[in-house]
Amino acid sequence: MLSEDSFYTKGLANSLIQLGKAYQNLSNYGEAMKSALQAMELFKGLKDLSGESVCLDILGGVYNFLGDYNKRLDCNLKCLTLREKAKDIPAQLSTTNNIGDTYMEMGEYENALKYFKLCLTFPNLEVRIKAIVYCNIGEVYFYLKEYKLVSENLEKGLLYGEESGYWQIIIAAYQMQARMLIRQSENEKAIDLLDKAKLIAIERKSIEDGYYLHFYYAEAYGNMNLYEKAYLNLNKYHQLKEELLNDNNAQKLKKIEFEFQFKNIKNEAKETKEKNKLLTRAFNQIEVQRNEIELKNISITDSIRYAKRIQNAILPSEEKIENLLENLFVFYQPKDIVSGDFYWVDKVGDEIIFSVIDCTGHGVPGAFVSLIAYNALNKVILENQITKPAKILAAIDEIMINSFKNTEENIRDGMDMGVCTWNTKTNVLQFAGAYHSLFIYEDNELNEVKGNRESIGYSFFEHKSDFKNHTIKIKPKTIFYLSSDGFPDQFGGEHGKKLKWKGFKNVITNIAPAPINAQLPVLKTFFDNWKGDLEQLDDVCVIGVRL
Repeated sequence: MLSEDSFYTKGLANSLIQLGKAYQNLSNYGEAMKSALQAMELFKGLKDLSGESVCLDILGGVYNFLGDYNKRLDCNLKCLTLREKAKDIPAQLSTTNNIGDTYMEMGEYENALKYFKLCLTFPNLEVRIKAIVYCNIGEVYFYLKEYKLVSENLEKGLLYGEESGYWQIIIAAYQMQARMLIRQSENEKAIDLLDKAKLIAIERKSIEDGYYLHFYYAEAYGNMNLYEKAYLNLNKYHQLKEELLNDNNAQKLKKIEFEFQFKNIKNEAKETKEKNKLLTRAFNQIEVQRNEIELKNISITDSIRYAKRIQNAILPSEEKIENLLENLFVFYQPKDIVSGDFYWVDKVGDEIIFSVIDCTGHGVPGAFVSLIAYNALNKVILENQITKPAKILAAIDEIMINSFKNTEENIRDGMDMGVCTWNTKTNVLQFAGAYHSLFIYEDNELNEVKGNRESIGYSFFEHKSDFKNHTIKIKPKTIFYLSSDGFPDQFGGEHGKKLKWKGFKNVITNIAPAPINAQLPVLKTFFDNWKGDLEQLDDVCVIGVRL
């Protein structure tokens, strides 16, 4: 195992637990017990109460298979104590029900009743759990011959079983009610209930849940002196039982095989104890080293967080955005603490300029480039008063190339960006893009204005084309969207595929009719749901402006 090779004790213990559960599901009880005993020694060394309790739960299941109810009870009671210390309420409920079931198998009905009733005191019980517990209580009262209480509890169990669609418990409840009625000589009513149970078993194609019904049919018909029907049902019972005999024989063989394995399992458990001591020693040494690394990581992370404060300072304030562009939203979600994406908004005379910038990389490298890009934007637009988008891109391109030209290596750092300039007097918008598009929603339709297919800064080509300037006359209530590639490049959805620009445009089309201030939460929710449990691939920056 990888956990064993790297001395990761808890990982090894958890792996053994999963093995134990898998073997138990495959009815390989010898291997299940071996895995549980080995894991338990590891969890004891780690003082992990929850892990140790799961091991005892598996062992209880093994002893139940063997019919050794005293040992099963011992495991159950120890398991409950550990789960109470760990304050694991759902696990306590499961174990409490197991204890009641063990006592019922042992014929200690008062104790069984005590633990089943204790289950009902747990908070927020699921309907399915209520169905099980009430049917268990009804069964105990059946053995105690308190038939009124049998009926009351089975009716509740049946009600909850129907509500939760738990068909196995419905069959069990009908069968138990029928047995009670047979004891009270109400054989016809018993047959009606057996008919209901039989119908469900047939619908579910379950021989195992349905074959024993014929035994009680035979008993009821025999009491009514309908001996032919009694014989037919008794014959059917034996016929169905015969069909299950192969499985039963296989179970007997497993018990015999298990008895041969038992001594070896005990010896291996002792070996595990010794191995655990070595693992614990190694783990302690690794823990010291891990703590040293963690302290260094904390120091580095603190520095990066401080860098985030610096980076946040370059973003336009909410107050500034509201003064310049009242109807605007920004979806900004860095992949790491600091980002290679950022957005820029400012005003020169009658013109308001807004932009989305996607610098090469993300995290710390991307953040460094973003600071250079921010200074370039301020210099070109605010100092040099250049407001035409195509000229802005050309000027920034020159600055970025000059910034890195003295390096010994060809650095491919640069950026993609889209820039819009809105003249508030003429109500005309200009756009230019470097590997960015402008998306325009008007008249219930989304259109795309594509920028140049080249980046700012580094280029494979010796000569770049001039950036193209696009001019758009704004219609009332038109919405403009700019986005970096982080949103469309994200993997997710049902099949874990990339959203792509086509998917992004569908999302924008769907949210565009909504008020601008309502679009951000919908966009964010979509992205989170699309991404699901997958890692965020890149920084995300989307802005929407209604002009």
